[in-house]
Amino acid sequence: MDVTAARNVLSFARLAACALALGVACARYSGPADPNFAKARDLYQQLYVTELDEAYGDARMDQVVSLLQNVNKRSVDAPSAQALLHAIEHGREELAKVQVEREKLRKAAAEVVARPSNVDPSRVLEEPDAGPAQDPYGPAAPVAQINKDSGGCLVAGEPFHEGVTNRTGTLYRLASNPVCRDKLPGFVGQAVMVSEGKIYRRIPDSQVPHPPPPPAGAPDGGVAGRGGGAARAAAPAGVQEYLVVPGGPLPPAEAATATARAGAADGGS
Repeated sequence: MDVTAARNVLSFARLAACALALGVACARYSGPADPNFAKARDLYQQLYVTELDEAYGDARMDQVVSLLQNVNKRSVDAPSAQALLHAIEHGREELAKVQVEREKLRKAAAEVVARPSNVDPSRVLEEPDAGPAQDPYGPAAPVAQINKDSGGCLVAGEPFHEGVTNRTGTLYRLASNPVCRDKLPGFVGQAVMVSEGKIYRRIPDSQVPHPPPPPAGAPDGGVAGRGGGAARAAAPAGVQEYLVVPGGPLPPAEAATATARAGAADGGS
């Protein structure tokens, strides 16, 4: 009985202490809401929404602190006011650290700007502009370099003579092996017109005229028998341009002229 009584007395004492502490706490913050806290909270939220962490360096944050310090100690807003004061203090400490780092970066940047440069602007301005980078497979690209890089994938074929521009050269085509097709897929099905060792232009191989097959039973008269050498398309500027290859058909204008001349020669004889 004595042990039970002692335990009951101890439990009652603990409950009484808790009730007393709760009563003291309630009595301590039992005052009405303080308008100073409402003003401070509204101003703090306005500053932080617009400036984020930079708001802790705003001069108006001092007004927030002043309002929070004037909150009545017995007001129900007192704990919230103290918590907001601690948050502002911590925010100012963090902002001060950030500002120190910013100042270090600013000084470093100023030192770089103040450091003398070895670049002479006048010489830079005098240097000619190299212009855009050249297409390694476009006009003016050296065929020798392409073959060096690809292992000789462009193979020389028949010569060409372009009538309007009077440009001459050699037609190159991509070698028909799979390795070259993988290395230079853009050249598949193309004829590369090369003049003076450089690409003049590239055209579909289907556009290159080919000599017609000789009539059945007729002897092959050779290049001289079909036109007396390399024909030239003498079309005026602005008219369709023809690529003339030795052994190929004449352009329409020259074919008509050649026919007329042949008829006149036959009539005179």
